[in-house]
Amino acid sequence: MMHASPLAIITMRRELAARYQTTTRQWLAARNTYRRLHEAPVKNIIALRDAAQRLDQLDRGRASLMRDLKALSD
Repeated sequence: MMHASPLAIITMRRELAARYQTTTRQWLAARNTYRRLHEAPVKNIIALRDAAQRLDQLDRGRASLMRDLKALSD
């Protein structure tokens, strides 16, 4: 297995951090959408389900990016 240069590792970390930051912003927006739909007096079940799926998808993506960032920091 080839070892990456320190510069390549720093670049990968920066790219992953940027992706994590973008995903976190998307997750916050999805969470707010879900909360708004959930708190609505009349529930749109289809939209609520779609929002929950999007929130779950983004949450799994954030977790994966965090694991990758932690792996690169070791």
